[in-house]
Amino acid sequence: MTALIWKSLCHRKLQNAALIFSIAAGVAILFCMSAIYYGVDKGMELSRQRMGADLVVIYGGARLDPSFYLFGGVADNSYIPADTLDAVRAVPGIVRATPQFFTQKLSADCHDIGTRNRMIGYAPDSDWIVGPWLNKATKREMMNDHEVILGAKIPTWTQNKISILGKWYDIIAIAEETGTTLDYSLFVSMGEARRVAAANPRLQSSWQKHGAPDQWISAVLAQVEPGADIDRIVDRIQQLGYVKTIVAAEVKSRIQDQFAVLGVLLGGAGVLAGLVSLFQLFARFYTLTWERQAEWGLYLALGASGRSIALLITGEAVMVALAGSAAGLTLGGILYHIGLTVLDAYQAFPFVPASWAGLGLLGLTLTAVFTGLSALAAWLPAYEGSRMDPSTIMTRGECD
Repeated sequence: MTALIWKSLCHRKLQNAALIFSIAAGVAILFCMSAIYYGVDKGMELSRQRMGADLVVIYGGARLDPSFYLFGGVADNSYIPADTLDAVRAVPGIVRATPQFFTQKLSADCHDIGTRNRMIGYAPDSDWIVGPWLNKATKREMMNDHEVILGAKIPTWTQNKISILGKWYDIIAIAEETGTTLDYSLFVSMGEARRVAAANPRLQSSWQKHGAPDQWISAVLAQVEPGADIDRIVDRIQQLGYVKTIVAAEVKSRIQDQFAVLGVLLGGAGVLAGLVSLFQLFARFYTLTWERQAEWGLYLALGASGRSIALLITGEAVMVALAGSAAGLTLGGILYHIGLTVLDAYQAFPFVPASWAGLGLLGLTLTAVFTGLSALAAWLPAYEGSRMDPSTIMTRGECD
């Protein structure tokens, strides 16, 4: 039976190739978009669970997208006065606040771990942003200037040490994966971050003009009381000086809305491609009821059962669906890999890639759905073919 099905499919290569391509397009789009949307949704949920900042206060003239500040470190060397931290803490409705100091984006000519990594100074005694991503054994309220915490995706070549800008640091912890740019960040003490910034030749004019780095911070991350009036708190903070306040909920909502629209558009395109392919499959096998009457009548006359004819028709549909699904999953995997590469380079939102098990389950689900629907599309012609009277076909001699 399998050999007969294979020969029948090879006899109609062009029609079957068109069906396979149509199914592959639908499966690829649905696979890629489902995997990416899962990663964004999982990242957002993980971000909420780990109690990120509600507000981020930065320099008023900062030009980078707010999401880069919200989700973990930037290469923007913009600063606000260090006393802004105490001023923010004094605003009614603020539960707690912690500072961060951005040094620079580490480049390949001065660092051996790549070009996307950032050094961030933070204060462990007041921090709750980095802490939740560390094991309990590695949490502490202070860091020495020779110690560093690595993001989950920072490559290392030695077990306990890493060289940064010509200085060796002790690795005291490697954070769990956050799905944000924090994964590509290195965390040091505020004092060490300021020392590195003070030695940066590109910032010398700024320090000479505005004062030493210990008078400045890059951002204040704050958490507000549940149910507090965010707008009123933001207004109060804006009165503290030339600062910009980023509201995390607004940024997260905007990201989710953007991906929801993108998911609907591309997901709809994938569903439409799948429906078109299934319609083509149904139309093709329905026409077989008339085009291949002589062939099926001959099989019946030679002793084949109606069940065998039904299995032959359904088997062709299933094999076409399996071939289209396999091609679609391969193409979808390539698109997903390209998408991850793009997100990896420009990521400014939480993203946690699906596990291999999750991707495998998604692939099996799509294959089962398309195969099942294809078999269903072939049911009517299979039913009609199995009920043919071989004597009528043989007497007629040819199909209408």
